[in-house]
Amino acid sequence: MRAAPFADSSDPLDQLQSILPDGVPAWAVVAGVGVLLLIVLLLLVRKLWRALFGRAKESDAWDRELDVNLDECPLPTRPVGQRQLTVYHQPARLRLVVVAGVGREATIDATAVEKLLDKVVPGLGAAAQTDRPRVRVWPPQMSHHGFTAAFHRHTRKAAGRGEPSRWVLLAGRAQAGRQPVMVGLGLWADEPNTIDRVNLEQHQWLDVLRLVPV
Repeated sequence: MRAAPFADSSDPLDQLQSILPDGVPAWAVVAGVGVLLLIVLLLLVRKLWRALFGRAKESDAWDRELDVNLDECPLPTRPVGQRQLTVYHQPARLRLVVVAGVGREATIDATAVEKLLDKVVPGLGAAAQTDRPRVRVWPPQMSHHGFTAAFHRHTRKAAGRGEPSRWVLLAGRAQAGRQPVMVGLGLWADEPNTIDRVNLEQHQWLDVLRLVPV
């Protein structure tokens, strides 16, 4: 005779077996439920992993498109014009220009970057026209701190911080007339120096960059 449900046994398997049809072992039911729960758990973990890190990977892939190989930025082939560009009073040439609008809806006309530079520092557009630097227009930026960090992260150079180098990298917010912009410049100084990387506020560009008569 079959035992009554939940007979005097305290073993959960015995209690489960007592309510199962004949020929169905309790351990098989427990194992099946355990496998099912494990599959559900793995699916949830997989979904959570994709939500947390899948977007990060996509973001990293997009972010890598901003990388600039400084060695591939063109060296000026034309002689200096009527005025020499200087950075902290050291003669230099433009090899890289990165610009970005400020705010989600801000846009920059890639064909008018030289005019924009002239509004940041009078004469800088003419220097860019002579030096023919690489010009990159980045997506709109929400934070000047984020822009400067990204600019320096994506413009790596062989010389470490504090080591003499002809590269001088400037980045920060600027004012192009009434339009706020983010600007990053890669300058090639005539002589190695330790200026390295400098972040600028909008009122500092005219002090750091100057164009002097040759």
